[in-house]
Amino acid sequence: MPTTTSEKLRLPMVRLNLARPFLEAALNADAHVDKTLGQYCLTLNCFEDDDHFVTAATMYDVVESLAELSQDPFCGVHLGEALDPFKWSPLAEAAYSAVSVGDLLLRFSIDAYKDANSVEFKLETKGTRSTFTENRLTDNGRVPRHNDGFGAAYVLSILQTALGDNWEGTQVLVKVCDPEVFPPNYADVKVATTDTNGFSVAFPSAWLLLEPQLHTTQCSARPQITRNSAPEETLPTLRYILAQHIHEPGLDADHVAHLCGISKRTLVRRLAELGTTLKQELDQLRQQQAQDMLTVGATGIAQIGEKLGYPDPTVFTRAFKRWTGTTPREFREAIQRDSTQR
Repeated sequence: MPTTTSEKLRLPMVRLNLARPFLEAALNADAHVDKTLGQYCLTLNCFEDDDHFVTAATMYDVVESLAELSQDPFCGVHLGEALDPFKWSPLAEAAYSAVSVGDLLLRFSIDAYKDANSVEFKLETKGTRSTFTENRLTDNGRVPRHNDGFGAAYVLSILQTALGDNWEGTQVLVKVCDPEVFPPNYADVKVATTDTNGFSVAFPSAWLLLEPQLHTTQCSARPQITRNSAPEETLPTLRYILAQHIHEPGLDADHVAHLCGISKRTLVRRLAELGTTLKQELDQLRQQQAQDMLTVGATGIAQIGEKLGYPDPTVFTRAFKRWTGTTPREFREAIQRDSTQR
């Protein structure tokens, strides 16, 4: 079946606060995370925004960097096994509603897409064996070691909790891109190497029928989770990314392509296929935001320029006049006159 234009041009996105466990691990290690987050134009406050998305490439980089700051070589696994499913959005609804392990994994597979359109999950049963698999749509040239460890570990935790004293780790095969992220002899499971396209956990099919045993946590009320989904089409996604970084000087094609997790050549080609260019998209976004800020509020023109990536007010004024045919000051004065005359 041929790939449609929308499928071919999609930029994978992930909800940033899914990486909050890694952030907390780094902070608990007294690591100074500000500088590390700054490399990705992020701050601590970004993790508090439920609707802040980043590209999959950025997420992989952020997780690996924070895991390194934690000084725990098994950081992803340790966080995954300790995860409270009622407090982690992709699992919360499933954890509350599921009546069996199989039900939980299926509900999670369906619901997780709201948090990341960069991966797909699959539960496959073949006779006496079942496999739960994460499939990354792209690894963006990364090796997501601790992502794999985290995902495999929370699935193992679900299975272990369901089995209790009947746990048989020797019946489980885990595949991750780097087995070194697991502690030696972890839960008696066999750990093998796979590619960077996602982890998998294989186990006896009969375990799917067991009760998850997750309602013993302190969470008694049904979790209230309302969240937007990641943008899916290329232009809305690109515009979202640009809006997050519009304040950065030098927001050129090389940097934007890096933020998107694709090559500069691919970025330029994809935008050409959609009948636009990066310059057009940046100009439209900056013009709209500049006009909004000049219309509402009393922010100085120099400060508006800085917020739009123009540290030099003269350069911002020239750009605004190119967009609108008038200077920022003239635009604001005209708005104020119109308001007074009404």
